[in-house]
Amino acid sequence: MFSLLFVVLFALFLLLVLYLGNFVMSVKSNSLLKVSAFESGFLSIGKIQNSFSIHFFVMMLMFVIFDLEIVMFLGLLVSDVSSIISFFMLMFFIFGGFYMEWWMWKSLIWVI
Repeated sequence: MFSLLFVVLFALFLLLVLYLGNFVMSVKSNSLLKVSAFESGFLSIGKIQNSFSIHFFVMMLMFVIFDLEIVMFLGLLVSDVSSIISFFMLMFFIFGGFYMEWWMWKSLIWVI
């Protein structure tokens, strides 16, 4: 019991020392570029609503959807043959949706 208490107290002490050391040694700069809001690479001059492009949001959303679906279902490849067939059917539907987004609905074309 004493060793567990010692490990927990040592971990908390080490956490506190490293956190305070990082805070003391870090460089603090309050220049205009450092304290200004940063939103998706757009400069925040004027109205933010006018400078934000919806195409950036659509691209990000498509990446998250396709990337997460592919990563989540890669585990099916290590199973039996029926799982591999279902994985390739899933990939067919994913790439079909990507094709529809890109060519049929033209929503992935970057317009500035």
